[in-house]
Amino acid sequence: MSGRHARPEPWDDGTLDSLLVLVAESLGYSCRPAPGEIVLLEGARRLPVSMRDLRQLARMVPRSDWPALVSDHVTTIVTAMEEPLDLSDFDLAQHLLRTRIYPAEADNGVLASRPFAPGLIEVVVVDTPTSVRTVSTEEMNGWPVSGDALFMLGRANVRADGPLQVDEQDLGGVRVSVLHGWTFYAVTHLAWLEEYLPIGPYGALVIAPNRSLIVAHPLRLAETCPRARYRAAVAAATELHAQAHRAYEEGPGSLSPHLYWWRAGELTYLETRYEGGSLVLPEEFSSVLATLAAER
Repeated sequence: MSGRHARPEPWDDGTLDSLLVLVAESLGYSCRPAPGEIVLLEGARRLPVSMRDLRQLARMVPRSDWPALVSDHVTTIVTAMEEPLDLSDFDLAQHLLRTRIYPAEADNGVLASRPFAPGLIEVVVVDTPTSVRTVSTEEMNGWPVSGDALFMLGRANVRADGPLQVDEQDLGGVRVSVLHGWTFYAVTHLAWLEEYLPIGPYGALVIAPNRSLIVAHPLRLAETCPRARYRAAVAAATELHAQAHRAYEEGPGSLSPHLYWWRAGELTYLETRYEGGSLVLPEEFSSVLATLAAER
């Protein structure tokens, strides 16, 4: 990904960037641009601030509220990392652990993280009443539990917080399931998607555009004609692809504008393209569907 920042929206004349610098300096940090619309606050620690998230939040409030918004946003990030939270006692810390999904570019090399899907990582975080902060590999290495067992614990705590809401909707004539909730951990629930939806051998087309939203379309493919099966998949993919881009831009907490294929707990990135105004799915996807259909 390029290190250049995306062009600010017309209503953003650079004021948000200036406010960020002012707030950061008041807290003892300097600012440095980084890839992926990230600004690094450098001081006692190196802390990433997503300008995309900040712009998405600013779009939702009057311009006169921007100074308070930026101050609250940055102070929360700094406090989350600097607050005196003793994580050495694992018996106490384990109940605060969750796994949260982030864009892959958020990995600064010291996070307790692992790949979740192409373009996405799963990160161990500490969830306190006042903030959510990431866990470093150094902190993780000091615990009696690490590796897969630690991620299993984090996922278990997310599940224990309760299920997402599931709504059935028509998206451009395509039936989809919308999983959502007021939580930073909604997309972690993709790990057990089959417990929410009846998903057959063909899997499901899935998008996870922001931290609070999953949209899925289980592939039934009842049609006997291969061309009809492909058309049905393309229709669903087209609607999901468009929705992914819209929800990714709107945020907050943008994750991925991409389309994924969920099968048996694994997420595959479907690299789509347009030809003559129509969406084209990868050949490998089409051939697997054909093979599965032939085996039925």
